[in-house]
Amino acid sequence: MGSLRDLFFGDEKENSAAQTTTAPAEAANAESSNGESAGFEEVTSEELVGNIIAKHPMAAQFLMECGMECIFCPASQMESLSDACAVHGIDGDEIVAALNEYLQSHNN
Repeated sequence: MGSLRDLFFGDEKENSAAQTTTAPAEAANAESSNGESAGFEEVTSEELVGNIIAKHPMAAQFLMECGMECIFCPASQMESLSDACAVHGIDGDEIVAALNEYLQSHNN
């Protein structure tokens, strides 16, 4: 079975084929000088789940699909994403990376 990133964004072969069709100038214009898309603030593992969802409503569906069905419970208001991942037996670093990629791709 592949990683969460593969599940949501396709595997490396699919991604490399898609990237070769993107013009380099378009890719450069899409990123700011620090490597992030303009206006996109990355999620960190130490942010509270409730704050993440408040800033990025699309994160709710993503996290539920990853096995965090209780994201709207009171604990999410006091629990970091890292803690929530640990409770659910999910790799926090993998979730953060995949969530940021998901949010960035839908930030247009």
